[in-house]
Amino acid sequence: MDDSFTTLLRRAYQAQFSAIRRKLPDIGLSPGQPKVLDFLFDHDGCIQRDLAELCGIEPATISRLVDKMEGDGLLVRRPAPGCKRSLQLWLTDLGRARRLDFHAVRDQVEAVELAGFT
Repeated sequence: MDDSFTTLLRRAYQAQFSAIRRKLPDIGLSPGQPKVLDFLFDHDGCIQRDLAELCGIEPATISRLVDKMEGDGLLVRRPAPGCKRSLQLWLTDLGRARRLDFHAVRDQVEAVELAGFT
């Protein structure tokens, strides 16, 4: 079995991702949404193309993700000033609250994972 540092890091990431992913439905989120919530928190009003590029998500995938998030009330699209074809993305109060819920889940998982470390 490969116990290189890179392999161990990947395993640790996968274990953490799995633990967090199992809890996402409890807070009304699906995989991929926390990354978008965090990005929009720091870049509220960005356009969808920039969101896809800077989050490393394919445009078709980000389009479906944004559609779902808008339908769930986590964000809204508004016309970009001076450009009829571009829409800006803005977090809603619910989106901000779900972001905090996600951070609480992440912190709980990390506390378990890091128990015993100094």
